[in-house]
Amino acid sequence: MGAGVGAVNGALIVGLGLNGFIVTLAMNIVLRGVLIGLVSGRTLFSAPDAFFALGSQDWLGVPISVWLTALCFALAGFVLRYHRHGRAVYAIGGSTPAARAAGIRTGRVGWAVLVIGGALSGVAGLVLAGRVGALGANQGSGLIFTVFAAAVIGGISLRGGRGSLLGALLGTLLLGMLENLLTLAQVSSFWIQAIYGGIILVALVVARLTTGEAQES
Repeated sequence: MGAGVGAVNGALIVGLGLNGFIVTLAMNIVLRGVLIGLVSGRTLFSAPDAFFALGSQDWLGVPISVWLTALCFALAGFVLRYHRHGRAVYAIGGSTPAARAAGIRTGRVGWAVLVIGGALSGVAGLVLAGRVGALGANQGSGLIFTVFAAAVIGGISLRGGRGSLLGALLGTLLLGMLENLLTLAQVSSFWIQAIYGGIILVALVVARLTTGEAQES
């Protein structure tokens, strides 16, 4: 399902040339509405055990979600560093016209990235459902702020072409630690989202001052 959504996004973004941020945001709103409609605004607890396995079970004393995350990071890191498709992703992020002039099939690579991203989002949804042990109408609604904040803090350029998986991982871990500290301090979740927004703004300003590049879309 996630890969299918990514394929649709790819057709709209790569095929029709629509703005990627707007398309993915609109798709998020559509899917959120579909989820609310399917569960009628309720939280569902009855589902097969296999549905919650990725987020609730362990292997060798370590949560399956941790093994899965490590595997994804290892594979993605290898591809980005050593495989031609990974280098193509960086090249397209740096300059699409230059990558196209170098013989890279920018459309095909971009579509594949969106499909893979959609599939990983689907897996992440299963992990989240397993951790919570239920499927709620508003489940994961605030994760978009966490994703943006983790990427920016980890040194990922929103213009593309610069950044690393290690930076993304460190940004994610840092935000996770911050969220745990704020939760222990009994800070409201609404304020946590505001803090994430502030972190994104500060990180963008710092990136602008240190690199001299504007984070344009």
